[in-house]
Amino acid sequence: MKRQTRAAQLRALMREKPHIYFPAVYDALSASMAEKAGFEAVLVSGSSISNERLGITDIGVLSYGEYRETLTNMLHASNIPIIADVDTGFGGISTILRMVEEYERMDLAGIMLEDQTFPKRCAYFEGLTVVPEEEMYLRLKAALCARKDSDFVIMARTDAASDDTKGMDEALRRAKLYYEWGADIVYISAPPTREDFFRIGELGFPTAVCIIEGTPSEQFTAAEFAQIGITWTIFPQSLIRALIYANQQVLSALYATGSCRAYGSILCSQRERNDHAALPKYVAFEAAVTGKSDAGITHWKYF
Repeated sequence: MKRQTRAAQLRALMREKPHIYFPAVYDALSASMAEKAGFEAVLVSGSSISNERLGITDIGVLSYGEYRETLTNMLHASNIPIIADVDTGFGGISTILRMVEEYERMDLAGIMLEDQTFPKRCAYFEGLTVVPEEEMYLRLKAALCARKDSDFVIMARTDAASDDTKGMDEALRRAKLYYEWGADIVYISAPPTREDFFRIGELGFPTAVCIIEGTPSEQFTAAEFAQIGITWTIFPQSLIRALIYANQQVLSALYATGSCRAYGSILCSQRERNDHAALPKYVAFEAAVTGKSDAGITHWKYF
């Protein structure tokens, strides 16, 4: 029997659940851990990949090839639907065609395509601008025309609320346009006030928002967003910021004292590390192939 695609899995989730919430991941390990934690889908954060893989902030320098390689590893390490943040489409109409065709073949569940100018930047950076709506129309039309699998989810994103020449009213107007033009769901980035989230919930079509610690969105929980009519809640920075903080603490302790015993509580055990890194799978596979339980890969002595 043919395996259900991840896009079909995501569509089924969207039919079954009026609200879905999930984290943004940045590598194979974080994608696998999100699945083990119980999440039924994840978003891949281009910003977080740029931080983790390149050591560079979210200013649009992550290349298509670097992104695709990371996605390939994530797909191998997990089984749940993965939605890719594709920024402005990595170029123009032709690059959007290539991207959608390849992402469908790779078994991604969908994409998030935005209306920023190129090179894009984090929605919370100053100086952000969005393209004229006519240009976003072409980006979105290109993605829709390139799509062959009707299950493949296309989420349009507007950053107009962060553009000093636009604002929240323009973001809401664009959200309506993008949905009318064929987007399956629309993400409105960086609403400036608590009240703006209620305005999003009243739009009457599938919408997505983020909870970002340190912004007005952290006043809400995913359940509260569900109550006001929002379809998806995404946590785009939680994992990468936790990673940076934990590394800072451990590195500071190591440098200052030559030990990190004081931070033992935030270190996982060897067993946990190996379990999350799929050691049991490879031990079992080698044993099955060789017929010897002690062949090749072995467990750590200390846990």
